[in-house]
Amino acid sequence: MPASFLLGLFGSLGHCVGMCSAVIILFDRQPIFQNKFAWVLAHAGRITTYSLLGFVFGMFGQTLWSFGNLQAILSILFALIAFYLASAFIGLTPSPELLLSGWTQRWGKAIRNFKTASLWTSYLLGLLWGLLPCGLVLTALITAVASKSAWLGALNMLVFGAATIPSLLAVKWLAAKSASRLWSRGLASLVLMLFGFQFAMRGFASLGWVDHLTLGSFMFW
Repeated sequence: MPASFLLGLFGSLGHCVGMCSAVIILFDRQPIFQNKFAWVLAHAGRITTYSLLGFVFGMFGQTLWSFGNLQAILSILFALIAFYLASAFIGLTPSPELLLSGWTQRWGKAIRNFKTASLWTSYLLGLLWGLLPCGLVLTALITAVASKSAWLGALNMLVFGAATIPSLLAVKWLAAKSASRLWSRGLASLVLMLFGFQFAMRGFASLGWVDHLTLGSFMFW
């Protein structure tokens, strides 16, 4: 859960500000968003979608980790994914969002054609916002899988979504701060690398290549 919070907080400073500024402009053109409560509902809808995705991915992780023989392989696989996404954050590898560019275009077209008829339809827009293909969200979903629980997966994504709100509220100001976006991407990448390292060591420990590391009742790997 701390990893989800840090990813949301730091990752949103560099990633969401650049990607979601266009979304916020699209929403801002809807007359209903002159009402600030519409923005509250939109963010609530976005976080609802994240939580539902976290529930599904957490349940998926719970199923996968029930197969003891696969734990080592899965841990190492998720470590590799985490390292790849961390390098994508700082531009060393292509962003996974490029693979979903067609989906992103269709999403944008649907939002432009969406007419907000009432205040509560802003919540529906928020639900759709949560489905926007996003490398940061894909990264956070790894934490949901790692939670090995549907409910913890949902909670991880709820915490992640809540942590992105400050940056999205200040998107216009932060968009002009390229330096802050650079260091925040680096911090988010570092968090993810540490997360990947923990996964890798957990896999190696399951294979008997290294010892498990515990501190009291808490097991690092």
